[in-house]
Amino acid sequence: MFRQIIGKIKSNPLRLAFSGAVVVLLGVLTIFAWDGITKRLLICVGLTVLSGLALLAPRLPNRISLPLLAVYLYYVPLKIFQRMELPMHDMSRIMDGVTELTIAFIICAYLVIFLFTQSSAVALGAGSAFFLVLFLVEYYIWKFRGDFLMPNDLGAAGTAISVMGNYNYGLSPEALYSVIYFLFFIILGSRIRIKMSRWVHVGVSVLAALLIGGWYYTVMDLPNPLGKEFVVNYWNIGDTRNLNGACMSYFWLLKDRKVDVPESYSEKALAVIAQAAAADYEMPGKTQQGPDIIMIMNEAWSDLRVLGNLETTQAYMPFVDQISENALRGNLYVSILGGLTANSEFEGLTGNSLSLLSPTVIPYQNQVQHDMPSLARVLKAQGYETMAMHPSGEYTWNRKRVYTYFGFDTFIHQGVWEVPYEYVKGFISDACNYREIVHRYETRNRDAPFFLFDVTIQNHGGYYGEVPMDIDLVRVGETAAEEAGNLYDVQTYLNLIKISDDAFRELVSYFEQVEDPVLLCMFGDHQPILGDSFYEAVFAGQNLSEHEKNLRKYIVPYVIWANYEVDWKEYGDMSANYLPAVMMECAGLPLPPFYQYLMELKEEYPVLTRRGCLGRDGQLADIADLWDEEPIYQYRMLQYNQLYEKDYMEEIFVETKRDEG
Repeated sequence: MFRQIIGKIKSNPLRLAFSGAVVVLLGVLTIFAWDGITKRLLICVGLTVLSGLALLAPRLPNRISLPLLAVYLYYVPLKIFQRMELPMHDMSRIMDGVTELTIAFIICAYLVIFLFTQSSAVALGAGSAFFLVLFLVEYYIWKFRGDFLMPNDLGAAGTAISVMGNYNYGLSPEALYSVIYFLFFIILGSRIRIKMSRWVHVGVSVLAALLIGGWYYTVMDLPNPLGKEFVVNYWNIGDTRNLNGACMSYFWLLKDRKVDVPESYSEKALAVIAQAAAADYEMPGKTQQGPDIIMIMNEAWSDLRVLGNLETTQAYMPFVDQISENALRGNLYVSILGGLTANSEFEGLTGNSLSLLSPTVIPYQNQVQHDMPSLARVLKAQGYETMAMHPSGEYTWNRKRVYTYFGFDTFIHQGVWEVPYEYVKGFISDACNYREIVHRYETRNRDAPFFLFDVTIQNHGGYYGEVPMDIDLVRVGETAAEEAGNLYDVQTYLNLIKISDDAFRELVSYFEQVEDPVLLCMFGDHQPILGDSFYEAVFAGQNLSEHEKNLRKYIVPYVIWANYEVDWKEYGDMSANYLPAVMMECAGLPLPPFYQYLMELKEEYPVLTRRGCLGRDGQLADIADLWDEEPIYQYRMLQYNQLYEKDYMEEIFVETKRDEG
């Protein structure tokens, strides 16, 4: 063998050069992966040397390749599972049966590639390369969003690419350790080439197809695979990975995507619900003329004080904190954290709730496939000109298509921006965004009331870069800021919120001078993810349950303001799905029956989110506990009609009856 290796080197010096380059690469990775643990250093060095030798080795005969294949399939899938998970959590809570199903999935992935290539070397090498890529994707999703790859994330890839330059892509030593293992598995697998006759190929292919089909049936069709009951933690979806691992979490969520038609669902039943809502609903007030409406969903706009005590050198939301004349403020509960902006947008524009859908779905990618009701369509039916605006690409989150389905007349995106660009850390600033709003307002059609829905982007994740740092964080809970962790990210974020506050103050100042009545609403889409050490510090000493801690991460502010005298009732804290109905009430406009129903539902369940629900008594519950309660059951039927029926009932969701009295 040794002489053969020497002969191969002499006859092909490029192989030696390539092997040397791989050894150097793995050696560099070893330097950064070593965190002081001697055992890890020895393993990395061993994998580096073995990788170099494997690349230099001649083609192995079957008598060596077959036992090596058996060892590979016995050892590598388990190690891949471990190395995919350990950089994110310690695997101590992995449920019984998950390891076996994940190992079987990894082997099935090899078999799928074998079916297409009929090569053991390609199957093992490319299969391990696939899991390396999957691991890196999972790692960065965990790092930036706090959860794992979900079924609809592939549909969101374009949006992710558009903002990927604003993140830090460094790998932890633990993650680099995994990369070294994966590279070794790729190299070793690509050297295991089994010679097979035609009929052996056929037999192995048939067996592979049967094994793949058996795994799919076991996981996707059986209610309890391996006779075990697996748990998906819907109120803390990131924790689902700790229970099931990334691979099986993906398949459990994929399995839950199917939406069943609610029992007793019919148009007649919906009409009865709508009639009852109309009979019970009482409009709190009205205006002589529908005001122009500006609705802003501010990217990652949140007040971190909802988590616990934060002491800063100066206020970071001074304007919003003091606004009170002709204004309402409160907490808005959402279903997302750190990303998936379009999901809060969906709730805030349609009145539908993500709590009634699988956690895997992104409605902008899946459910919105035809014309459907929205606040824009309701206002358009009342004579409004409707405009959507976002300072990014027109195709992010499918917005160009979705806004058409929602009934917007116009979509203003970055490509048709008309005021000069101004950036903060690579994104168009809130101030620039609001100047565009003013420009569009001043050039609007003055013969019709005007509705503009805007999504900002300034505070998007990636909290570093050229941001004026005027505010310092002093304490987090009872912990000194420098000891709480993630100090730079948190301080950068707070300074961005101050910049947003200043921009909003300027926008309000402009509309204070406008003679026509204007209703202005701003709300956040989600909080940022700020790291475990920060959360531990801010929650310390509050005696909160894990469910309560988690729910606080899903609270953002909302503020509604008018440039005219108002006599609004207090709406208090609520979830984002109630915003369209609340906006219509504040504007003094007649509500369609669906919005009337929402205002009645809000009295019973002011908060309905994937992460938790709050009843009027303040008791925290999971949506699964309320699933068959009559108000929630009716809500499910109403939502189903909008999302899945092309011929939805306009008389319930769009049409209104004006009070002629």
